[in-house]
Amino acid sequence: MNGPWNQINLLLSGFNGTNFPLICAPVLQISAVLLVTACFFYYIQSRRLRNYSVYLDLNEWLLWTSMGTFLLLAMYVIFGFDFIFVLPTMLIGSGLFIWIRFVHFPPLLHAYQERLARQRYFARTKAHTETPVRARATAKPKRRRK
Repeated sequence: MNGPWNQINLLLSGFNGTNFPLICAPVLQISAVLLVTACFFYYIQSRRLRNYSVYLDLNEWLLWTSMGTFLLLAMYVIFGFDFIFVLPTMLIGSGLFIWIRFVHFPPLLHAYQERLARQRYFARTKAHTETPVRARATAKPKRRRK
């Protein structure tokens, strides 16, 4: 009775080109490309959004998650770790990306956008209400002649 439940030995075999010929090279290539892409986007976005702290935090979380996940995957391929390490790294890394982008940061981003909108509103109303008022010229005291 051969079936998927009897393939536990695949989890304990090394993740290299001979044991996993279809996915080993693509995993290495994709992880290298995504790592370079994450670093590039972090560089661009950190310069563009340097005044918006919450967006910088989001980008930094995504950068460190991508560095951890993709460097681990590249290391697993290069050194031939067992597949039992590769599969959880893929699943946990992708789950962490989803959690960061769609669960953890949306409430923070929403609150930050509301705070910015409130600041813009108050700045606009303050600018209209506090128009400069010229002070009345006061009469100079008359000088006495001696």
